[in-house]
Amino acid sequence: MTSFIVRPATLADAAALILLDQESNPHPWSATLVEEALVSRVNWVVEATLKERAADVQHNETTLVGWLTASLLFEQSELELIVVDQTQRRQGLAKQLLSAWIEQTAAQGVIEYLLEVRESNIGAIRLYQSLGFDEVGRRKNYYTTEQGRETACLFTLNVCV
Repeated sequence: MTSFIVRPATLADAAALILLDQESNPHPWSATLVEEALVSRVNWVVEATLKERAADVQHNETTLVGWLTASLLFEQSELELIVVDQTQRRQGLAKQLLSAWIEQTAAQGVIEYLLEVRESNIGAIRLYQSLGFDEVGRRKNYYTTEQGRETACLFTLNVCV
């Protein structure tokens, strides 16, 4: 049986997050960027614990399967990266990370949330919209892809204090 918890990330998570990002993100960050994000941004992880029982001995194996990092400046926070292990997608883990980001930074006075997403990432766009984000603009030819360039969709969420 696997259980999941969302918790703040720490610098001790760096090696696991570098590996998670390399394995699950088509455009992974460098190790330096990951470590810098853990120091200078707000971060949450999804920790999965696999509980196995064999011969009256319980064995727990813990691994990180999701990560969200965001900048925080005064009353505004911008999503920098969200990644979920490919084998753990479609279980609501990204939504849990986004909810932790919004709830915990709102408690610190954040009232505006920003993010951008590739136009082709329909699943992510639907998730953001389900949380109340509105598309406010587009950056044409923003992302480099194997096929050329792709538009970035800009989203915002404003919360009342």
